[in-house]
Amino acid sequence: MKILIDFEDKANKYWGVPLATIDDIKSMLTIQTCNIELWISKKEKNLIDLIPGIDYENLKFLDIAKIDISRPSNMHLWLQQFYRCFENYGHDFFYTDHFPSINLKNSKRIIRLHDPFSKYANPILEFRSKGKLKHKVARALRNHAFNNVRDQSILVCNTKFTAEKISKIYGIPLESLSIIPYGLNWNTFDYIQSIRGAYAGEDNYYLMVSGLRGRKRPDIVINTWANLKNLPSLIVVGNIPLDSISDQAKKQIELGRLVLKSRVSEHDLNILRINANAMIFASEYEGFGRPVIEALMAGVPSIANDLEVFKEIDPNAVDFFSLNNPESLENLLEKYSSKIKQEESRILTSKASVYSYSEVGKMWDKLLKS
Repeated sequence: MKILIDFEDKANKYWGVPLATIDDIKSMLTIQTCNIELWISKKEKNLIDLIPGIDYENLKFLDIAKIDISRPSNMHLWLQQFYRCFENYGHDFFYTDHFPSINLKNSKRIIRLHDPFSKYANPILEFRSKGKLKHKVARALRNHAFNNVRDQSILVCNTKFTAEKISKIYGIPLESLSIIPYGLNWNTFDYIQSIRGAYAGEDNYYLMVSGLRGRKRPDIVINTWANLKNLPSLIVVGNIPLDSISDQAKKQIELGRLVLKSRVSEHDLNILRINANAMIFASEYEGFGRPVIEALMAGVPSIANDLEVFKEIDPNAVDFFSLNNPESLENLLEKYSSKIKQEESRILTSKASVYSYSEVGKMWDKLLKS
């Protein structure tokens, strides 16, 4: 089985390499019967740094960076390099994050859907919505490209939440949408325990990794926590403007109970994560619950606001509160005022195992063979 993966956006412009797609590649690489080839542009050359080709015997890079074309169009790239080389090449599956305008012979196209491209399938309604004109044009183009190829493609959503939105907007039956989550780099319980053995700390604290941006609302958590007494400290990694938090919260900074870190290394973040009493997540919207899964992988409890996508992970492994009712967070902070037992941590880790590369690879294998 051959899988060709393309990162180009033929509907509009280069959009870069989605990190989630890289996780898909790593999951597919666990399938023993498939070979993967990558179509990457000059602007996506950094993909090689993220997935070193030398690490995988069955991973081949189709690099067009050396071709001397002055300001090439997407169509030109396809015709000169891609389509010409692979016109008669047998590929079982053609995975694309976006929607190329040319089909490969002897192939089936897979489209990985992370989110709907707009709130409306009708371009007229799209242009009546709020927002910048260039964004409306981009969404309308992507909708058009998707509608042109969707009936000849295998559609794969990252969550049931995404599938239901796609189904509603585009009138696609849910049974026509496959659901495969992103794979994550799996650390076994023994490995996590070895880190704890080397870097275990005695301090009690909650950890939140979230800056005040987009639809993230760490300010609600910070201000709610600051009003409560006799609770562990709160460490927040991310950009938190001081004018977004209450005067009571600012006092906690002076007392050393609230620690704001704009950024930390991945190594330091792992140490913070494994030693936390619980990790807290507060978003008004998420398309996938990666941070919650990473907390489970570390055997750390999660306190998250009640988004449907978080509930898909495992409703018995996450405690939920409502952003509209900050007081609902208070009891959960009390619940995790001390660290959980080792046995409970092991259970949380086991619940995250379904998101390992090998387990997600099995889902891809089943889909590709169907």
